[in-house]
Formats: sequence, structure tokens, C-alpha cells
Amino acid sequence: MDAHSPSVYCFGEALVDGFVGNHTNGKEQEHSGAIEYTLGGAPTNTAAGLAKLGVNVSLIAEVGDDEYGKSIRNELVEHGVHIEHVLVNESEPTTRAMVTLGPSGARSFDFFRGAHEKITPRDVSLPNETFLLHFGSIMQIGETGAQATQKLISQAKKHGTILSYDPNIREKLWENLNRARDVILATAKEVDILKISEEEAHILSPDTTFEEAAQQLCTDNLEILIITRGREGCYFMTKKFNGYLPTISVDAVDTTGAGDAFNAGFIYQLLRTKKRVSELTRKELEQKLRFAEVVGSLTTTKKGALTAFPTIHEIYMYTDFIQNIQPT
Repeated sequence: MDAHSPSVYCFGEALVDGFVGNHTNGKEQEHSGAIEYTLGGAPTNTAAGLAKLGVNVSLIAEVGDDEYGKSIRNELVEHGVHIEHVLVNESEPTTRAMVTLGPSGARSFDFFRGAHEKITPRDVSLPNETFLLHFGSIMQIGETGAQATQKLISQAKKHGTILSYDPNIREKLWENLNRARDVILATAKEVDILKISEEEAHILSPDTTFEEAAQQLCTDNLEILIITRGREGCYFMTKKFNGYLPTISVDAVDTTGAGDAFNAGFIYQLLRTKKRVSELTRKELEQKLRFAEVVGSLTTTKKGALTAFPTIHEIYMYTDFIQNIQPT
């Protein structure tokens, strides 16, 4: 691979998040009426977070030929994300999501669908020597997006690219939760890394504890299943070991993008060692997960996703937490 070619590709929705509600120290205040727009979309957030960490990363997405689309492309370039594969749709608006923030950073979403749904298989392609492809499930809702997703999965598997999947389930978009469950579970059987929240674990495996859900979801193809649990840290399961990891304590203001930041932190750590998860010792894996937890947790201390993403200096203020692995 050329030294300047992206080593990581992210595929999915690129949109703008409009934030409704003002907060200080996690306490809801009366809304002023103003709406603040920021870069959004889970795979887009992860791509931008990776770029902020110095990773050579490219985004595959589609935006509208409007001010929102131009803003997204410009901001991605500013942060160092390659946008050669960010298509511009001249007839559809850029997708938007209105995010209402409640106490302690809790969120609710309203979506205004647009250009992201128009991507097709002929619009996407993955270079042979890509180290890792990261994607979510929102592109799988529409027929052409699902076909594009499957094309990228097939290309990745053919060339030994690591597949990282964070479904990021949005029930309002799926409409039929049973279909969402079927699609996501089928995709989970094709990937190497599956990262879900505790809430999503219960959606995918109803009427179970998250440990029982993990047992059901951790199929033979997976090198790791990660279940993030907010303030409780995360649970992980591989073929060789499993365990719980605590996270740092922070005052959460906005949880938007925390999971995407976690993904960026974990992928960054894998790329640094150029190892697959299956090649890691337990200590190596736990250090990488703790790094990801710090990135995700610090992102909740400010409003927005990318705007709240911590610097390397801020992350390594928690070096002792990341490196001090206790037996589990």
C-alpha cells in the first residue's frame, strides 16, 4: 500500500446533527430557541475521530449539493479525512438529525432523511490492502444501501481486511425492529469486531442479561464482541477470554458520539500494532479497550461528537488507568 493511501475506511451516513437544548454540568436548562449544527453520522464521527488521532482514514458516504453537504466536506478535510469517496447528490438534500439533549446528556433523535439513502453498489469500492473497514447498520435500512454494504463486506473478506461493525440501532429509522434484528444478526456473522451498547444487546437478544446476550451473540466468526455499558465501563468476549473493564468517572454533558469515539480509540490502537484482535494477549487487549474507554468517556464531557473528541494529550493524562491492568 502507498504510504499516503488510507489504511482505514469508514462507510455510512454523513449528516448534520442539530442540537436542541442547553446544558451546564449535565443539568438541563431552558432552551434558548437557537439550534447548533455539527458534523454527525456514526461512521463519519469515527472517521473524523481517527483523523484527529493521526490515522490515515477515508470516508465512503453521500451528501447533498447544499450548504450542509459543503460544510460536512469542508470539516472533514479540515480534520484530515480523505473525502474522494464522499459523493455529492445534486437532487437530494443532506440528511439531518435533530438531537434533543435531556438531563445527564440523554438524547432523543428525529431524522430528516436525504442523500445518504441514495448510495448504490456501483458507488462504492474498497482498495485491496485496506487494514480495516468500519461501518454501521443505518445504510442497511434501504435496499441500495444494503447492497452497497454487502459489496464492501465481500471485498473486505476477499482481501483479509478487518471488519468492524457498530450497528448503532436507531429504532425510528428502522420502523420494523424485527427486520433490524434480522439484518444486524446476519451481518454480525460476517464481521470480526462487533461493538454494541448494553441497550442494543437487549434489543438483539431480548429477555436476557447482557452476559447471556453476549453468549448468544458471540458467534465463531467474531474475534471480539464488545458491549459498552456507559458509566459501568464495558464487557468483552473473545474466543480465549472475557471480562469487565471499568471506565473513568466524568461529568457527562452529552453522550452523542461517545460510542463512535470509543470505536476510533480502539481502531487506532489496533492500527498502531498492526495486529488483529485474535493476535493480542489479554493484557494488550485490555490496554487497548481502556484507551478506547477514555476516549469515549472524555467525549461525553462536552456537547457534540467531534467537537468534544479529546486530544492525545488529554487521553494520555489517564496513562496509569490505561496501562494498569489488574488480573480479572
